[in-house]
Amino acid sequence: ELRDTREFIGCVGLHEPGHELPFSPCVEVGWRLAREHWGKGYATEAARRALEYAFERLALDEVVSFTVVGNLPSRAVMERLGFTNTHNNFAHPAIALDHPLSEHVLYSLTDSAWRRLRD
Repeated sequence: ELRDTREFIGCVGLHEPGHELPFSPCVEVGWRLAREHWGKGYATEAARRALEYAFERLALDEVVSFTVVGNLPSRAVMERLGFTNTHNNFAHPAIALDHPLSEHVLYSLTDSAWRRLRD
C-alpha cells in the first residue's frame, strides 16, 4: 500500500539528543508518524530496524527512548520492542517545568537484552 503510493508518513530513527539530559550522553530511538498511520505497526517495524542497526552495526551498548508520561501508545511501542521502564522520570529541559508535558518517562534497551530477544 504505502510502497505503491510512496506516501511520506513520518520518520523513525536514531538520534543523539542535543539537550543535556540526566542520562547524557546517549543515543535515542524515536518516531513521529502522521496520526492516520498510528496503530498499524509502522513505528514498531521501523524502530526494530533502527535498533538492529544500533546494536549490530554501531555496536552500541544501550539505546534509550523517552516520551511524555501520558503517551501510552509510544510507551506500548517501547515495550513491544523490549525496552524496560527505568522508573527514572525526568523533566525535559526544552519544556517549562510547569507545563503538563514536561515530565518524561525513560526507557532503556541494552545490547544484551536485545540479543536475548532476538534468540
